[in-house]
Amino acid sequence: MPNAKAHAQNIIQAMHSPVWKRSLTAAAVWSMGFLALSEISAADVLILKGGGRLQGQFLVTPADNDLVYRFRSSDGIELTISKSEVEEIEQMGSPESFEDYEAKKSATPDTVEGNLELARWCAENKMQNQRKAHYERVLELDPENAAARRALGFKKMIDGEWRTSDEEMEDQGKVQYKGRWVSIQEKELLEKQAEERIQTRKLTGNIKKWVKMLGTAKEETALAELENLRDPKAVAGLLDAYQSEKKRPGVQKVLIKCLGRIGTETSITALLQIAVDSPVEELRLTALDNLKPNAGPGVTEYFISRLSPKQSTHPQINYAGYALGELNDPSAVPALIQALETTHKFQIVTGSQNGQTSAGMGRSSNGGSGTGFSMGSSVKVISQKKTNPEVLDALKKITKVNFMYDQARWIDWYQSQSGGAGALIRKE
Repeated sequence: MPNAKAHAQNIIQAMHSPVWKRSLTAAAVWSMGFLALSEISAADVLILKGGGRLQGQFLVTPADNDLVYRFRSSDGIELTISKSEVEEIEQMGSPESFEDYEAKKSATPDTVEGNLELARWCAENKMQNQRKAHYERVLELDPENAAARRALGFKKMIDGEWRTSDEEMEDQGKVQYKGRWVSIQEKELLEKQAEERIQTRKLTGNIKKWVKMLGTAKEETALAELENLRDPKAVAGLLDAYQSEKKRPGVQKVLIKCLGRIGTETSITALLQIAVDSPVEELRLTALDNLKPNAGPGVTEYFISRLSPKQSTHPQINYAGYALGELNDPSAVPALIQALETTHKFQIVTGSQNGQTSAGMGRSSNGGSGTGFSMGSSVKVISQKKTNPEVLDALKKITKVNFMYDQARWIDWYQSQSGGAGALIRKE
């Protein structure tokens, strides 16, 4: 067991390592130097990559998939230490069991049976290094000892050779990544994804900083940085900023333009949703303007899907109709004809305590909110047909004809233009 002088040297050495410096406050370092002068008996030892050894006990038993270790030094200071800072762990058991171990070892013969007995005793007393040493000694005396081989993680293969699980994985061409075995290709992918996550977090932080600069004396610098963004990994940060800046629609417009310049599937999807779902007309129009350079079948299909009362409110159907008119895509004509008039369901509240009927605003089938219900009232669902003027305007713009809301005439016209394809259009 180390004496007080040796322990003091170990503490001083550990205090110069990076992890030790990051883990202690100035007061704790002072007290550490004072406490190092007393005799201690450490149960576990962490050998640090930065130099030095920390003696004490684990607060939580270490596992292979741990990223950090919770450790109490022999002077009572609790630390959280990154696994990446640790070169090696020596688990020695309690000081009392260490003394018992020395006595038991001296009294036990250096034979196969003796070392097996010592190994089992060490396992019971959580002295893992000593347990391993005795099993290894058994193999020196009896290389084919099955109990020792299994305890050390060996398996007997079909060819009669003993191999550890690690050796078996290596034979399969696998490598270790953060405590588990993966293929080389999977490791490369995981490392790439980890690097991308780091870059995404960095970009998100930068975007947050630049957005805060908008509207200040540093706005010009922030705008220049945002306008230069082309990295797809910036989309997450832009969307976070867009959601947090609802009180500043001018800033949201800047972020919408950033999404348009990036032009990935994720950013385009966000613009599509803004173009229909935003209650602010200026933002809807900005999103639509930034979608036009990326217009194609996918963009048209999204707006067509939002013409359905099952997917959209009455205003949203008109926003989608307006967008299709701006895109001027003839493939949208059948869907627009079908959406000239749509039926929407609403809940209304009827009845009251005195038997009078009182109709109130209820909740529509597509998400509109309403008032609460009074005692004795009941809920009734009604259907209401509504014309969609923006849908009609889109049809007129694309087809250059106008049959108003006469769906039958629109179908006849389209059928004559498309050789019978108009039969596919049905009334709602």
